[in-house]
Formats: sequence, C-alpha cells, structure tokens
Amino acid sequence: MKALLSVVLLAIIFGLILPHQYQVTQSRTIQTQNTSDVNLLLDLKNWPEIMAWHTYSGLTSPKISIPSTGIGAHIKLEHTIGYLEITIVKQTTNRIAFSVLINDEHTGYGKLIITPTGSSTKIEWYLNGTIHSSILGGYMALYCEFFLKQMIISATNNLNSQLKLQANP
Repeated sequence: MKALLSVVLLAIIFGLILPHQYQVTQSRTIQTQNTSDVNLLLDLKNWPEIMAWHTYSGLTSPKISIPSTGIGAHIKLEHTIGYLEITIVKQTTNRIAFSVLINDEHTGYGKLIITPTGSSTKIEWYLNGTIHSSILGGYMALYCEFFLKQMIISATNNLNSQLKLQANP
C-alpha cells in the first residue's frame, strides 16, 4: 500500500512539473505542380477524409460549418473523452490560421501554409497550445503533441497517396 501511494504521489508530482504546452511542426513536400489539389487542405469540409478521422475509435461524425472556408468557418469533433473545435481566424489563397479549443478549456493556435516550388508543393503545419489543467495537464500536453503529430503525418500521407492515384489512373 505504501509503495502504491508513493507511485501515485510521484505521478502527481511529475504531472505537475511536466510542461503544459504542446507544439507540433511538420513539413512535407509533395510532387505536384497543381496546387489546387493540395489546396483541398484549406477547406475544412475535406479534413475528415484527408485526416482519416473515421479510423479513430470513439470519434463521432464531425460537424462542419457552412461555409467551410474563410474566417469563422469551424469544425467540431466529439470523442468519448472530450471534444475539439477548430475555427479559421485568418485565410489567404495559400494559408489558413486557426484557433483550437479543447473541452472549452484548453487553447491552441495553428497555421497551415501551402507553398508551390516548381514541380512540387510544400505543406507546412504549425500547432501549439496550452493545457490548463494542473495535475494532468502535462500528461495531456504530451498526448496532444503525439496525437496531433500523428494526425498531420497521416493527413499528408493520405493526400500524397490520393494525388499519386489521380496521376496514374
């Protein structure tokens, strides 16, 4: 019993001293000259398919605003452990900036930038945020960082595969 109490106390202390921020930076160059193919990422209605959200257990169908592009467009995801809302706060022809709200408590900010470079297109994702829970916040930040990074890698891989399949019918 004393050992269990020590482990729990150690886990709580460790959770308190872990950073409560998460940060994800991901970049990928895709071989395509047609930026309209990659610009699918700038429209939130395409995110569920590109990011393969249907493969995550416990996730319900996302609710996407109409219109799904431009300032104020948003998407809501509900999961068995909470929910996430992404809202576009700035948009240009090749980039979006968006806010992230998790469970009405934890905040984040992200950017997606699409840059054509000759015969290829570079996709850059930047996400950072803060988990405001005191005891479990550090653990949640680690989970968010890992989960978001994997989701972005999956999205760019899926998009790259779709473009390759379209190029070779």
